[in-house]
Amino acid sequence: MIVSILIVVGFLALYYIDPLGLKTTLYKVLLLLAGLLLAIFVFFKSPQGIRLNAFFKETKIELRKVVWPTKNETVKTTVMIMIAVVIVAIFLWIVDAFLTWAVQLITTN
Repeated sequence: MIVSILIVVGFLALYYIDPLGLKTTLYKVLLLLAGLLLAIFVFFKSPQGIRLNAFFKETKIELRKVVWPTKNETVKTTVMIMIAVVIVAIFLWIVDAFLTWAVQLITTN
């Protein structure tokens, strides 16, 4: 993992210092991308990368087990949430109006 970090730092230094004399930004960016790909490759060969790859595979397996809602269920749930939001908004508007009235009543006397 440290080697992959050093590769990224090295290629970033090459990008900014430009010891190769690459005047165009395109070549510098391509060199930086090549360095990042090399760092990713090295990382996935490290023990941490192997564990991360195993985690991704297990996550993919678990996602297959998820029961996704149907379109009809999603629409019904969305409508229920929108109605709840409107009801709460009206309630808060009434509470705000009452509190505004109460504060005005207290401050005017």
